[in-house]
Amino acid sequence: MVQAVAGGRDISRPQERLRLGYIGGWVSIIGNAVLALLKFAIGLASGSVAMLANAAHTASDIATSIAVIIGFKISSKGPDKQHPHGHGRVEYLVGLVVAAALAGVGLGFIWDAYRRLAGGVSMQPSTVAVAAALLSVVLKELMYRFTGALGRRIGSEALVADAWHHRSDAFTSLLVLFALGGAYLGLGWLDAASAFVVAGFIIYTGVEIACQAGNKLIGTAPSTELLGSMEQEALCVEGVLDVHDMEIHDYGMYKSVTMHIKVAGSMSLHQAHEITHLVQERLEEKFNCKAIVHPDPLSE
Repeated sequence: MVQAVAGGRDISRPQERLRLGYIGGWVSIIGNAVLALLKFAIGLASGSVAMLANAAHTASDIATSIAVIIGFKISSKGPDKQHPHGHGRVEYLVGLVVAAALAGVGLGFIWDAYRRLAGGVSMQPSTVAVAAALLSVVLKELMYRFTGALGRRIGSEALVADAWHHRSDAFTSLLVLFALGGAYLGLGWLDAASAFVVAGFIIYTGVEIACQAGNKLIGTAPSTELLGSMEQEALCVEGVLDVHDMEIHDYGMYKSVTMHIKVAGSMSLHQAHEITHLVQERLEEKFNCKAIVHPDPLSE
């Protein structure tokens, strides 16, 4: 499904990455809106307070998906006087916000589970509620897989975090199923016990996503694969003898690259400039970056 959406296009291009980000965000918004309306309708018809609460949780996820779309829109803006490297790192900020919301969902599960255990609250069996919860588990898991695969494909922490919001909602619905099953068997505590386990997993995921986004905001070392690819691209230009002192700064959709190349010492300044210009063009074309290349004459 993700391959079909990408359509074999170059996802390193800002506009293509923005398009896929919008698709992921709008799929989340529309899917959550449909599910929330369905759960509200079933909750009102069946009188299930648990289903109404589950509907409210699903509806709240729309806000995080809207934040993801806004983040993609802002991060796609090019450089200006105040932000010479563009606005790409806004996407990492959105990832932090969504990760914090995800951790909040986990803490909410823990509090709700505690109240259930302390107050002896148990759910009442309902065939309609079981069907709705089961449908929610399936649809939200599919949304998680689609949005998560899309986020990983374009390297977006914000989309990956939003995908985990889908899975947290699937877990919520799964808890409803556990609770209903426990109610049928007279095991009312099963709902709260499973909620503690799931909440811990959700909080851990939120913290992990926040750490990844935070590391990218601070600035992380580029992968050896990226360094190797850029080095090979430069060496493909005739006259480049070696590559060294390469630095890559990641700004989301854009990268700033500084590279030193070795050229023959007997080469004229004009020839060295031409080779440098060719290397910059190749790097900027292939890696969607702003490249600054310095020629260093090799002593002969």
